[in-house]
Amino acid sequence: MSRRWTLIVGSFLVLSLAAMLLAWGSISALNPVPLSLNIDGEQLIDGIDLASMSAGHLLLASALLAFVLLVTLVVLPMALLLTLLGLLLAALAVVGLPLLLALALVGLLLSPLFLAVWLLWWMLA
Repeated sequence: MSRRWTLIVGSFLVLSLAAMLLAWGSISALNPVPLSLNIDGEQLIDGIDLASMSAGHLLLASALLAFVLLVTLVVLPMALLLTLLGLLLAALAVVGLPLLLALALVGLLLSPLFLAVWLLWWMLA
């Protein structure tokens, strides 16, 4: 069991390092176009050049981008799976409960007939 967890943690570590290197390369390959942010005509951020960041900032940005990518790889399929499970339970509740109630009602209404057939079979056997 511990070998399996070692393999899982090791592969997750390799995947996160690969994502971090990919993020580092993609941030470094950006054209030196400065980033500006305007909201309602007011300039909030002006002249941030992502390609000319220092090594520490680039490491932090690439680690953050890698973390976001890996969390997305885990959270998105789980959210979709839980949503589909909820829809399946809702469909089962909407369709299955009325059918179960109808079957119980039919069984209750036909119980005297079932009793008569059982008694007749018991007497003839």
